[in-house]
Order: sequence, then structure tokens, then C-alpha cells
Amino acid sequence: MLKIITAVSCACVTIEMASMQPVAAENVPPQLVGTWLAEDIGGGGVIDDLQSTLEIREDGTYGGMAGCNHFTGTFSLSGTKITFGPAASTRKMCVPAAMTQEQKFLEALGSELSWAVEGSKLVLSKAEGRTAIKLASMTVGSEGIDVTFRAPGAGAVDRQSARYDCGGKPVEAEYINAGPVSLVTFTIDGTFVVASNVIAASGAKYAGGQYIWWTKGDEATLFDATKGEQDQGIACKPAP
Repeated sequence: MLKIITAVSCACVTIEMASMQPVAAENVPPQLVGTWLAEDIGGGGVIDDLQSTLEIREDGTYGGMAGCNHFTGTFSLSGTKITFGPAASTRKMCVPAAMTQEQKFLEALGSELSWAVEGSKLVLSKAEGRTAIKLASMTVGSEGIDVTFRAPGAGAVDRQSARYDCGGKPVEAEYINAGPVSLVTFTIDGTFVVASNVIAASGAKYAGGQYIWWTKGDEATLFDATKGEQDQGIACKPAP
């Protein structure tokens, strides 16, 4: 796995809207339907903490997050062959490492592919048999599990929840404090984040995955490390 690199922004990927007709719902195998997370692209792995996802829907459409930008389109099926039509995409700019993974991911989807579901994995292969993308199901076990760990020196656990409006997106954060352990958990754009408290000049700053969650008083700011040092963050206001 590669480590995420924080750097300056780069040019975004622009993709044309699909003109294909979606597959009839009854023709989409149920094992294909769901959200899949890329574990490997063309044998080169993927960046830690940067998610490239593919959602295959029973109405014959697909979409997801390529790495920096959201995309959507339609696909066709013929037996074990799947063809993803050209997609419409947002046009955000992220750091070069994120844009490179996004480009590889979208280019791989644009190839002539065959599909196979192996347990909780979806393998998309090129015509010559080489694996284009290997993905893991994000649907299996989506109800989640409880994770328990011991915090030395802690006598009790304090848990507090707070609701925020982050640029129009509702976010519910839970703050967990136990002795030397100080965490915050929240979900943004379908990604569950566990962030740990780090040193800050003011307020309380938490880092987890690609995100920085920085609280000052009743408000917070959400930063995305994939956008580089130029990211101004999203202001999160208290919500009822």
C-alpha cells in the first residue's frame, strides 16, 4: 500500500455524460449489486486512506467516488462481460497522488472487462485475463461491529455526541475521552472516520485517515488532506 502524499493541487479529470441505455433491473445479477472499494488497480495497489469506490445499482446505473471526484453513468452486461459507459463527473481538484489514482481507476473502468465475484471480492479483468481492478464489498457486514480496547490509566469513559451542519451536509460526531485517549468519530460522504487528538495551538484537533477535524468552541472545521495545504476546510456549525 502506498502512503498518501500532501502536495499542491493538479488538473482534474473531465468525463463526458454516458449515452448508453441502462440494463433492465431483472438482468443485473444480485451478487454484483452493492458498493465496492478498490483494493488494487492494475497491480499497483492503492493509496492508504484514499477510497476509490464503485457502486453498481440494480437499475443499470453505476457511480461512486474515484478518489477526488464523484462520478455516475450506465453500464451494459453480456454474460460475464461488463461495459461501463462514459460517466459524468464532478470537477474538483486534489493533490497529484489522488488525481493519479483517480485517473487509473477511471481508465481501468473504461476497458473491456469481465467480472467475477469471489466471496466478498469483485474482480474486474481485462480481455487478456489480467486483473484491472480488485474490489472488496462495502455492503457485506454494513451493520458494523463493536470494537473494544483498553485505555491504561483511564478510570471512566466520557462519551458526548454533537450534531453539525458542514456546508449543508449533516454530520453527527461522537467525542470519546478515556484518560489519555481522546477520539472523535463521524461519517462524511459515506466514510466512517475515527480521528485521534493531536497537538494544536488552540481548540481540539483530531486526525484520522485523510481528514482533520478541528473544534473551537461549539464549532468545527473539517479539512481534507487530499486537497493539500490550500484546503480552506468546511465550516461546521452546531445543528439541532
